[in-house]
Amino acid sequence: MNTLLIATLFIVWFGTVAFLRYSRSWLPFYVLGAVGCAYWLILVFSNLFGLEPFLAQSVAWMVHVVSNLMGIPTRIFEGAPGVLLVLVIFQDIGWTVLQVGIESSGLLEISVLVSLLLFYPGWSLSRRAFLIGVGGIAMWCANIIRMLVIVIMLNQFGKEALVLAHMYIGKAIFFVLVIAIFWFIITRTTLRDLNKRKSPAHPVIG
Repeated sequence: MNTLLIATLFIVWFGTVAFLRYSRSWLPFYVLGAVGCAYWLILVFSNLFGLEPFLAQSVAWMVHVVSNLMGIPTRIFEGAPGVLLVLVIFQDIGWTVLQVGIESSGLLEISVLVSLLLFYPGWSLSRRAFLIGVGGIAMWCANIIRMLVIVIMLNQFGKEALVLAHMYIGKAIFFVLVIAIFWFIITRTTLRDLNKRKSPAHPVIG
């Protein structure tokens, strides 16, 4: 995408979000701000700062370490051209290659969570920063669990289980974990705040 077009879109988005905040239109401010911020985070961190390869590499290395501790031999291969990082599972009939790309790096889910928290009204900056840190680590761990499930299924059932493990079971487990993280980080915290505001103050006796 053209740099001038990207800059123009960012200025339009930023100006619209600033106007909505100034006019105290909180719902459109939150929706437009969070959606736009998620897009800009993915664009910036994947293209400028190289966060996507770093996340992919960290996920692959952790899966490699944990799977070997579980007795499942794996290898990290960094020499394939055009591939961020490849995780290889040993089998009797050979090696199966798993590529950790943008979909498997967790960058999309982390960017969405960060955006939702950054634009969440009513919370202090320190609280949002803390929840972003906790949520980001939780998303990273959920992605590792997803990849571990795929590795275990490939090791136990062979290459024929790749489609089932990756497309269905792995994604289903990751989806459940992501929903749970969003629930505990945002929904549950919001409900607790609302309950605290509704509950009457306890009288002081004495």
